[in-house]
This record gives sequence, C-alpha cells and structure tokens, in this order.
Amino acid sequence: MKKSLVLQVLPLLTAGLLVAGCSEDEVTEPTATTFTVTVENVSQDGTLATTRANGAVPLSPGAYAVYQGANPMFTVGQASDAGLEAIAEDGETAMTVATLQANSAVKGSGAFMATGGPILPGVPATFTVSAVPGDRLQIALMFVQSNDWFYAFSGEGLDLFNGSTPVSGDVTSSIALYDAGTEEDTAPGTGPDQKPAQDPNAINVGSADDNTAIRPASDDGFSIPANNSVIRVTITPAS
Repeated sequence: MKKSLVLQVLPLLTAGLLVAGCSEDEVTEPTATTFTVTVENVSQDGTLATTRANGAVPLSPGAYAVYQGANPMFTVGQASDAGLEAIAEDGETAMTVATLQANSAVKGSGAFMATGGPILPGVPATFTVSAVPGDRLQIALMFVQSNDWFYAFSGEGLDLFNGSTPVSGDVTSSIALYDAGTEEDTAPGTGPDQKPAQDPNAINVGSADDNTAIRPASDDGFSIPANNSVIRVTITPAS
C-alpha cells in the first residue's frame, strides 16, 4: 500500500475503533452498593400517657423509595395524595408502592414490615436497597397512636453516600414525624378515630383536617415523645 493511501486510511480506522467503544476515555458506571435498612420500634409501656397498647407506640408497615433529586413520596406544605393518606391513617402501603413503581424517576421501591405486619417493640423490620453515589432513600410509616401522623426522613430524603462513601450506622436523627393533614388530630392514644380504637377493617374514618398541608406534627396542647424513644433506623452497607 502506498504511503499516501495509508495516511488516508488510518484516520478512518481510528474513528471506527472509537465508535466501537474502544476509547480509553470511556466512562464506566459506578458499582452499586447494597444497603440493609433496619427499622426498630423502641417504644415501651408508658411511652404515652394512655391505656391503649399500654402506652407503647405500634408502627405500621411502611413504603420505601430510592431515587435522585426530589422526594417522590410527598412535599411538605402540599396536600397528601391518596397513597400517603392510606399510610398515615391506616398503615396501608399498597397505593404508595404502586405509585412509586410507576414513577420512572424512582430506581427502587417496595414495602417493608415486621413478621406478622406491624412493627412492634422487639420485632424489627428489614429490607435491602441498591444504590450509587447521588441516590437518596425515603420511607413512610404510621405512628399508629395518632390520627394521621407518619415517620419519614426529613427534607428531600436521606443521602445514602457522603461523596463516594456509603452511609453507615444509626440515622434516626434524620427522621421526622409529620402530620399528613388528612384527619383532625387528637392527643396520641386518645379519641375514637385513631386506628387502635377502630375496627381493623375500617378505612379512612375520621373528621377531615381543616389544614390539609403536610407539616411537622405539632403537640398543640398535648405532648409527643421524642422520635428516638419510638423509632430507630440503622443502615448497614455491604462490605
């Protein structure tokens, strides 16, 4: 082959190699980390001044989502959707899970519960998620001795990485107790419209809240136990 022809062919061969993905500068996707999330009920008899459940605070089954960007479950200051209402009033997760699974921005989602369903003292719930740097986790589960309160991570959710380092350990300090704004509140463990006082098959029973915005739960004349006296959430990345 003449030298001039070689000089013409070489650029074409080089371009073909680049198109075929043989460039040394090719970007590789980060390796996903598997996290085990454990949700425990650490309330005790007498945590609340009520005879219901001896003053302990049952926690309902919950829903979870892994995503990047905005919280896909709720926005503080806006109204709850039907799925979040079902969690916050009745501990029902099916609608929220279906909505999350239909959301293309959500990378992973599902429900979690303890053996037998509700998360009671001494019976934790665990689930696993897969995530890469930039991913967040959100959960939602009912504070059962209430009309429509739920626990979730504050803000836009929990960042699962600090830079490229997976989060590990007790993350309860990132948990907040929210009022879903769907049902009028009574003091924890009181009133006929809280789940422990209702027929187990009753759904969406109770007077509507005048304030429909999702907001931090307010004592408004009654006391609320500290989050870490009711719930503990720990995260363990795979080694």
